[in-house]
Amino acid sequence: MKYIKRTLLLAALTATSFASLAGNQAAIASFDAKTLPITERSQVITDKQLALMEEFNRMTETQTSAIDMFKSGKVQELQQLGEQTLVEANKFVDEYQIFLSQLPETSTCYVPENVTEYQRMIAEITEANSALSTVAASVGDNDEMGATMAMLNVQMHAGRISSLVQMFQMVKMCYMTDAMGMTKADVERRRAQQNN
Repeated sequence: MKYIKRTLLLAALTATSFASLAGNQAAIASFDAKTLPITERSQVITDKQLALMEEFNRMTETQTSAIDMFKSGKVQELQQLGEQTLVEANKFVDEYQIFLSQLPETSTCYVPENVTEYQRMIAEITEANSALSTVAASVGDNDEMGATMAMLNVQMHAGRISSLVQMFQMVKMCYMTDAMGMTKADVERRRAQQNN
């Protein structure tokens, strides 16, 4: 009798586990379908941004004046690309929140604290991107050193913008463990074992 009860309990748990896994996979498929266009548009923007940064690097290598680089309109172009990236990042976070709401808290993909972190990053980069106009306007006609320092800040800002696009892929790293049927507790247990 005890054997039958255990077997039934195990069968019920297995069925629940498969149902949960199927639900997670459906949420993942939906999230991928909704975010694929966002990711593709973001990649196009990132490619344009990288081409622009290569142009900045070529101008630096040919010892083009940093003041001239600011006057070329390229910083404003970078700012526009940044605005486009931020629009896509906000769309991605909206879809990510919907995705999280469809997952059980035990899923390895259920990481709601990421939303807060991504929103913080987006807010900081939005502020820095808006400030590019002020930076470009503050570069004086005879202040080559100031323009050079400002250009370094512009390049660092460009790197931060591209990090937003990379976050789209980071979110999806949990797919493998989730597909294996692992829970957050399983992953934490494995990490603890590896650290010992």
